[in-house]
Amino acid sequence: MSAPDPQLHVARVQQLFLEHQPALRCYVLSIVRDFVLAQDVVQETFLAVTRKATSFDLSTQFLAWACTIARFEALNALRRASRPALSAETLELLAASEEAAGPDYRSDWLQRCMGRLTPTLQKMMRLRYEEALKPGEISKLIGWTPNAVCVATSRARTELRRCMESFHHREATS
Repeated sequence: MSAPDPQLHVARVQQLFLEHQPALRCYVLSIVRDFVLAQDVVQETFLAVTRKATSFDLSTQFLAWACTIARFEALNALRRASRPALSAETLELLAASEEAAGPDYRSDWLQRCMGRLTPTLQKMMRLRYEEALKPGEISKLIGWTPNAVCVATSRARTELRRCMESFHHREATS
């Protein structure tokens, strides 16, 4: 029996990465707490996963392996950006929760919770967290004061947190 083709193995690992990218993005975001930096870390993680692909055993848990790589990439990014990292204990809890809680569900939950916000709040949250715009920039785009944008995004975050907690509670009790 011939050895598996290394290029096919790398391609399969890259395919697994793409399948798990939403979960990895959520995991990285929970560490770096910055959408733009999280995107950069996910890209660096893809490169690292590709470099290490031949060492990955396809019969094991890809997400756990990739989250370990993502954690190191996130910590490196935080060091380069001179930002404080989460404690080792907190990172271990995050890693454990990623495996147990089903991050793909959380992404779906977040989309559903976003749908419960008014269209203006949805736009504001996307501008703030996906486009990484500051409240002053958002205020110019939507015609509100920067203070009103801050208050509205704070209230929207609170509503999203409550909504996400209700999904989590329902999942935990079912």
